[in-house]
Amino acid sequence: MYKKILVAVDGSEQAAKAALHGAELAAKLGADLILFHVVPALPSYASISPDQLGIVHQDVAKEFYKQGREILNQAMSELADYNINISKEISVGHPVDEICKMVANCDCDLLIMGSRGLGQFKGYLMGSVSNRVCRLAGCPVLIMR
Repeated sequence: MYKKILVAVDGSEQAAKAALHGAELAAKLGADLILFHVVPALPSYASISPDQLGIVHQDVAKEFYKQGREILNQAMSELADYNINISKEISVGHPVDEICKMVANCDCDLLIMGSRGLGQFKGYLMGSVSNRVCRLAGCPVLIMR
């Protein structure tokens, strides 16, 4: 049924539940599991000089990337007992775009991710990441609450 499962992790409680559920499914189905984290792309600001912007961006980007690796390593260590093939990937960009690209590039059969827990009306107005990914991903999406 599912041979390759992608789990988007962001350090939230819902993402941890998604990773755990993904590992359980992968173990039962003999599937591979990919843990994926998206580091947000930083905006540029016109009021900051190009020299200062470069330094600020580099420092902040390095910290975000470091946190992303820590999130992936934590998720990986929590799933170590499952005896499944787990890989981890990290990308920089907008979460919706990067998650959908990863689904396509890795030929994933299932995407599992957490929900932000927005109410229906608020989620409709703001457009949560999970809501938008559900509409755009090229595979089934399982949202954990």
